[in-house]
Amino acid sequence: MKNISLKIFLILSFLFSLSIASTVLAQNGDIDLSGGLETNHQNYFYKDPNKAFLQALFPGILIHGYGHFYANDQLTGDVLLTGEVVSLLSIGCGILIESDTTTFSGGILGNSQNAGTVGTNMIWGGIAAFTLLWVVDMAHAPTAASDYDAEHGLKPIAYMEQNSPVLALACRF
Repeated sequence: MKNISLKIFLILSFLFSLSIASTVLAQNGDIDLSGGLETNHQNYFYKDPNKAFLQALFPGILIHGYGHFYANDQLTGDVLLTGEVVSLLSIGCGILIESDTTTFSGGILGNSQNAGTVGTNMIWGGIAAFTLLWVVDMAHAPTAASDYDAEHGLKPIAYMEQNSPVLALACRF
């Protein structure tokens, strides 16, 4: 039982370090659909709502807020990432409450009848928060990308306007 807890701790540590590393990597610029060399001198780059959703889907399941980081919505991304860490801590604490630290058989709250209930509630609450925050990231990331594009007047290279295709540059003059 001690090896299982050690493995869970190592997995949670790995996920936390991965989330910190991805936050740093998500800060980089992105040219995606905005064009070629002309756009390298721009201040803003087009953010594709579909790509924001896909990034929220995966790697967003491991790093909540990844779709929002892509869409340059740093505040929401930070809130989702912090919520993920808190939910994982809740799951870990629930596992510790259910097991005794020396024999891994009882609970750290003693032999009271509420120890198992509290631990189980923390585990299920953490799982529910983890899932809900992931769904929020997937649902709102495309909107955040569209808002970013609208705020800066950006459009993809090819888009539909009045039922006819338009080829345009995604730059501001």
